[in-house]
Amino acid sequence: MGSVRWGITLLSGILLLPALGTAHHARIGVFDMDNIVELRGEVTKILWRNPHVRFSIRTDEGEIWDIETNSVSIIRRMDISPEIMSVGDDISVAGNKARSGSRDMWVNNVLLADGREVVTRPGVEPYWSDSTLGTSEVWLAEGTDASDSEAKARGIFRVWSTHFTGPSRQLFESVLPLTAAAAATQAAFDPVADDPIGDCNPKGMPWIMSQPYPMEIIDQGDVILFHMEEYDAVRTFYMDPETKIDDSPTRLGRSRGRWVGEELHVTTRHIDWPYFDSSGLRQSEAIELYERFSLSEDGSRLNYQLTATDPATFTQPVELDKAWMWRPGEVVRPYECTPSE
Repeated sequence: MGSVRWGITLLSGILLLPALGTAHHARIGVFDMDNIVELRGEVTKILWRNPHVRFSIRTDEGEIWDIETNSVSIIRRMDISPEIMSVGDDISVAGNKARSGSRDMWVNNVLLADGREVVTRPGVEPYWSDSTLGTSEVWLAEGTDASDSEAKARGIFRVWSTHFTGPSRQLFESVLPLTAAAAATQAAFDPVADDPIGDCNPKGMPWIMSQPYPMEIIDQGDVILFHMEEYDAVRTFYMDPETKIDDSPTRLGRSRGRWVGEELHVTTRHIDWPYFDSSGLRQSEAIELYERFSLSEDGSRLNYQLTATDPATFTQPVELDKAWMWRPGEVVRPYECTPSE
C-alpha cells in the first residue's frame, strides 16, 4: 500500500461547531463493525476534538448523518489536520452504521472533495485508492533498540507508545471466566443507554490501562507516577511500605509498588469504578489488581502483565497482558477532551 506523508499544522481558527448526535462510547458495541457501507454528502458541521472527531453530512436525499471517527490524539500523529475538509465540501465516507438504526456512522475512510483519500485509523487499508493522505508509520512501528542509548539507563522511566495492531495492542480478552451473575449483567449492558464514558467522563481501573495513547512513568523517589495521555490521567504508586495512604475508594484505586529485581510490581485495591472493560462487564469493590512492568532485553519494549482477582466477577484469577514500545521523541500531549454538551 502506498502512502503520501502529508504534514499540516493546526489552524488556530479551526471551526468548532455545536456537538453532534451521540456521545463518546465503545464503538464495537454501538456500530455494526462487520458491514461497510458508503455515503456521500455535503459537510454541514465539524467538531475536531477528543475523545472523537465528529462531523455531519447531508445526503442528496436530504438525510443528515452524524459521522464519528478516531480521536485527535490518534489522527494528529498520522499527520492529518482539520484543514482536510470544510463545511460545504462534497465528500464520501465508508464505514459502519449504528446498530440502533439511527443515522450515525463510524468511519475510517474519507474521500475528500478533491479526490484524495484519508484513512483515519492506523493499519486500515485505503477504500477507494492506492494511496492516502497521512501515515500510520508512528503507530505501527516497533520499539527502538535502546541498548546503546542513554535511555537504557533510565529503565522504565520513559515515554512509552502503543503498537496499534497485533497482540501487544490489546489488553482485554473476549472470553473471561465469569460468574453467572457477572455474565448476566454483562449481557444486559446497553453500550448507548449505559455508556459510562460519555461526554469526557474518564475511565477507571483497569479499563484505562488499555488506552492507546503514549504514557510516561516518572520516578519521584517515594512515589512513581504513571501519566497517561487519555484524560490526562495520573496514577500514583507508593513505593515506601511505611507510607500511610488514604484507603477510601477512587476511580483509579490506591496503589502500592515494590521492586522485584528489575521489575516493578504494583498492587491496586479500593477501586470504585464499576466496569472492568468496555464490554459492560461489572466488577465489585473487592477487586484486586496485581501488575508487573518489565523491560525487554534491548530496552525497546515495556511488558505489562495484569492479574485481576474478584470472586464476585470471575471464577478464577484473570491473567492479561500487553506491551508498550519505546520510540525516541514521543511525548505525552494534553488530551483536552471536549464534552458534547
